[in-house]
Amino acid sequence: MNSSPTTARRRKNSLLRYLSLGALVLSALVALWQSLRVHRSARETHPPDEAPLPMPAPHVSIILPVRNEETTLDACLASLLAQEYPDFDITIIDDGSTDATPRLLAAWSTRDQRIQVHRIDRLPGGWADTRHAPQTLRLMTGHALRKQDDLLSMRTTLMTLIGPATSLLMPLSEVLLAHRVTPAEVRDPAFPHAFAFGQYILLRREAYLATGGYAAAGMRGTPIDDLALADLLKGHGRRVEIVGGRGLVANRQWTTWRSALQGWRKSCYGELARSNYPLAGLPAAPALIVYGLGPLCTLLYALRAGRVRRFSTLLAGIALVAQIDAKRCIDREFDLAVAWSLAAPAGWVVFGILVADVAYRILSGRGTEWKGRQLPKQGESFSDRGDIISL
Repeated sequence: MNSSPTTARRRKNSLLRYLSLGALVLSALVALWQSLRVHRSARETHPPDEAPLPMPAPHVSIILPVRNEETTLDACLASLLAQEYPDFDITIIDDGSTDATPRLLAAWSTRDQRIQVHRIDRLPGGWADTRHAPQTLRLMTGHALRKQDDLLSMRTTLMTLIGPATSLLMPLSEVLLAHRVTPAEVRDPAFPHAFAFGQYILLRREAYLATGGYAAAGMRGTPIDDLALADLLKGHGRRVEIVGGRGLVANRQWTTWRSALQGWRKSCYGELARSNYPLAGLPAAPALIVYGLGPLCTLLYALRAGRVRRFSTLLAGIALVAQIDAKRCIDREFDLAVAWSLAAPAGWVVFGILVADVAYRILSGRGTEWKGRQLPKQGESFSDRGDIISL
């Protein structure tokens, strides 16, 4: 009489075991792929060439958007004005700042004639939290001219990492980037994707105008315009390249959990909004949480129950070691302690929660904000923005 319920329970338990085993197999494969891609990206990242500049050197216009940057503006501008480059000017776009930024900009423009300031009240915010070594512009321009790059960007690998949010999440953002594209693939004209880091983009003026720049379709409707701009130029057959910026540019961001939430929300929301699958966050959120918790919980359970010699334990161990190895590859660039690499599973869980938050905002129509401005939904647009150094 009890055979039917017992059989049903056995089938249910068997199904759960197979699903758990399948999730572990997938987690191990993804983690190994991540580790391979991250190490490949690290091998392919090289500093800019030390190339002599032509005489006369081409004029460079530095465009710096700012919004409420009173605490970081002075250091950023001082580092830009100290560039060892013979011919450049700086155009600062003040995005309706409401703090002391306008007063500081007025003082800087009076002090140095190379600085021009324009205030635009409807421009979404940029940032001025970068510090530039004096040789940066000279090296980057010389490299771009030698390689005939139309767009040259830089991984600002020398960063001021402050607070647990940055140390936990920023390296995993680099892991996710390696999923999308590596530096060699960015250079490869046959590879469809590209990337650029908004903290530093060197752009040939002729290429920008020929491709339409921010007037091109879709450019004004995305808050992740650095990525979109790189894709735009590469799609038009232009040469795009990423180099390593260790020792050249220091960038500080995500100093608190709140800033990490805002930054990640902007990037994730922008990527989903510009994609053909805006609801991809629905399956991605639980997948990331399972990816972070599954292998770790399986391994801890096996150790506690003394069931170490199982295939599931092996898979969990492989996934966990590969997750830690991938994060460690990036953490070494940031000079982070090993403890932060061991926290990789927790980082993936946090990412899953953040993706769930973005998915909810898309479904509910709430959208999200960046520096006090509402980001556009699909089909909407806003005015140009971007940290561009054009040549």
